[in-house]
Amino acid sequence: MTGKRNTKTEAKIKAAFTSLMQSKGFDAMTVSDIARAAGINRGTFYMHYIDKFDLRQQLIDDTIADLTEILVENSDDNGQTVTSDGKAICDAFKEEAIAKALHYVKDDYAFFNAISRSGTDMQLYDRLKNVLKQLIVAQAKRFDEEPKHDYNGIPADYAMEILVSAVSSIIWLWIRRGCKETPEQICHIIETNKTTAPVDVLW
Repeated sequence: MTGKRNTKTEAKIKAAFTSLMQSKGFDAMTVSDIARAAGINRGTFYMHYIDKFDLRQQLIDDTIADLTEILVENSDDNGQTVTSDGKAICDAFKEEAIAKALHYVKDDYAFFNAISRSGTDMQLYDRLKNVLKQLIVAQAKRFDEEPKHDYNGIPADYAMEILVSAVSSIIWLWIRRGCKETPEQICHIIETNKTTAPVDVLW
């Protein structure tokens, strides 16, 4: 993944940050705490990050970059769904892409769990929603489709919000519940939700 740094030192810092998020919380932790937990000195920490805020931001940036890459690489440019009236529409949320993204989340569950419980900071959730919105728009453009103005009286931007909020909230709840279900089970829930959400307003 291009967004994710892989140096041993940065991996240790991330592990220390994640552990401290769970034990002390972001506000209470210090750079000294992070360095001590990572087994490095403060100078080494500052070679990589400005402060704990920069560390958190870079970790979130890397995570979003990875998820975006997974979703984009595994979306099918030629994937279409045919509606009952015979019209072909593109399907932005490919099950394979969502499954791979969910496996990524589960493999790094400790970090996602720590971030999801970090109080009022919902940046990761909000940015996940934004990635999903961008994916929908990009898929629509690939098929030269124009969004409808409304769906049963719902304006297109509200319909977009309904869809991406539903998908994001399902993933977020799954993380908060400990990723107990398999990624495939969550994919099924998302697919079921898509049949009731105003998806075709976007195409």
